[in-house]
Amino acid sequence: MKVVFVGGWATSEQQYPQLAESARFLVPFTGFDSAELPDLIAEGGDVLIGWSTGAHMLLKECRHLFARYGRVVLIAPFLSFTDSFPKRLVKGMIAGMENDPAAVVRSFHENCGESDIPPYAPDDAAQLVAGLEYLVSSKIEIDGKIFSSNLTLVHADGDRIVRRKAFDKVAAAAGDVQIMEIAGGHKISEVELMNIIKG
Repeated sequence: MKVVFVGGWATSEQQYPQLAESARFLVPFTGFDSAELPDLIAEGGDVLIGWSTGAHMLLKECRHLFARYGRVVLIAPFLSFTDSFPKRLVKGMIAGMENDPAAVVRSFHENCGESDIPPYAPDDAAQLVAGLEYLVSSKIEIDGKIFSSNLTLVHADGDRIVRRKAFDKVAAAAGDVQIMEIAGGHKISEVELMNIIKG
């Protein structure tokens, strides 16, 4: 099975080691920028997964490529990050990255519900700041409905990063697609994620 996974801000392969071994694992900002994503996923495959920022980027840049995959799964998607996470808090994270980037990343992972927080890589600071600036400004304008019959949207009931109101805006724009409600926080467990992939 060919699986492509597009992670979120400050994502690490250590968060999903089983998936990283079996799928193409793409990390925004530290691994690619949004303009590069269409070329990275253009080949197609069995399952395309976007989580959080990855889900946003796929919706914004790659909807025309969804048909090249058997299934597309967007976990914690949003049209605008600030629909859920106030701009002042993102700006605070940007300011904090100048003084103690490791603490900012750690706090973010804690708010995601991460139980085993991956270590911070100091070389990633500039790209992570660029990622936060992207999240402040990036918005998706959808004219009509997305209408992708192979699309599944996933939301966790305890998500403190992409809250229900932000998810609902995506669902309203998505037309007749599958909606999956699960228990957990923003960072869903690898067991749950692998079960979703298996369908």
